[in-house]
Amino acid sequence: MKKLFILIAALFMFTVGNAADFTGVKIYLNPGHGGYDANDRNVLTIPYQLGDTLGYYESKSNLIKALELRDKLKTQGATVYTSRTLNRTEDDRSLSEIAEEANANSVDAFLSIHSNAFNAASNYLLLLFHGRDNSPKIPESLPQARAAWE
Repeated sequence: MKKLFILIAALFMFTVGNAADFTGVKIYLNPGHGGYDANDRNVLTIPYQLGDTLGYYESKSNLIKALELRDKLKTQGATVYTSRTLNRTEDDRSLSEIAEEANANSVDAFLSIHSNAFNAASNYLLLLFHGRDNSPKIPESLPQARAAWE
């Protein structure tokens, strides 16, 4: 629990340019929606037409964010695992398989990076925590989600 709180706090520190020491911390990154397929969402972005892989796709955006975060975490000593490093349909693994891999590596934190492109016109932040109401299994995750929502 303490390592998770430290990880979350340190990730926010990236945005203000401070560095943290993650030596000994194991982190699993899951960039969601792999591969320009039916499990992906495309948003119209100028100058690209819908369906153009040079435009915005959740899968591509999630992967870019995860790889950048992976590199930053590694430079600060973290051991980082990722569910995929390419944007191909065959790399879009089931969440249960990904969770098994994270558990097998006894990671300290699991971050699933997603964006939600709705109706090919909007994109919004989505924060999930383990629980179905305002009493999550990890109590610190609710104020963290509320703070990030702003």
